[in-house]
Amino acid sequence: MNRITSFVKKIRPLQVLAVVFLSLSLMFSQAFDAIAATTKANSGEKSEYYVSKDGDALNSYEGGMNNFSDVDARASKAENEAKAKAKVLKRQAEKNVKNQSGNIVENVRRVANDSDKFGKKIQNRAESVKDKLGEETENFADSTKQGLRNIKNNAKDAGDYVGEIGDRTVGNPLEGIKEGANNAMDSVKRTLRDAK
Repeated sequence: MNRITSFVKKIRPLQVLAVVFLSLSLMFSQAFDAIAATTKANSGEKSEYYVSKDGDALNSYEGGMNNFSDVDARASKAENEAKAKAKVLKRQAEKNVKNQSGNIVENVRRVANDSDKFGKKIQNRAESVKDKLGEETENFADSTKQGLRNIKNNAKDAGDYVGEIGDRTVGNPLEGIKEGANNAMDSVKRTLRDAK
């Protein structure tokens, strides 16, 4: 019983009003949408339900789906562009055929020129590959020499470096112990001070 009374006390009037308002708006919107969907518009009024049989329609009557054309209006533009491209390609193909089959002597000369150009291109590519490999080989050799010099210098300096690290590591053991004890005492003091 206490739960019920506490629940009733928690309910606010604004919450109740909001629920009532939202439920009524949902019911009315559903009811009026159903009425609008079932009724037809006036015959003199142009709407999405009205199809004019006169000449004032946006699209001409063609008898397709919904009594209008089934073809996209943009299709004619694409069709014209395709026809223009086809004409250009046809002219170019005719020109190529004429150039290739017109004169046998001219064809032989053209093939010889093309083969010379092809041979020169291959030769140029081979030379560029050869030059590139030579440059890369020189770079690799120089880098290897430099790396060996670095290793040699590092090996010479290793003995001194090990000695320095040993001194720093071992150092003075009494100083390290004193410093550790001071750090421990400071942390104990800080903990006691924080506990108060």
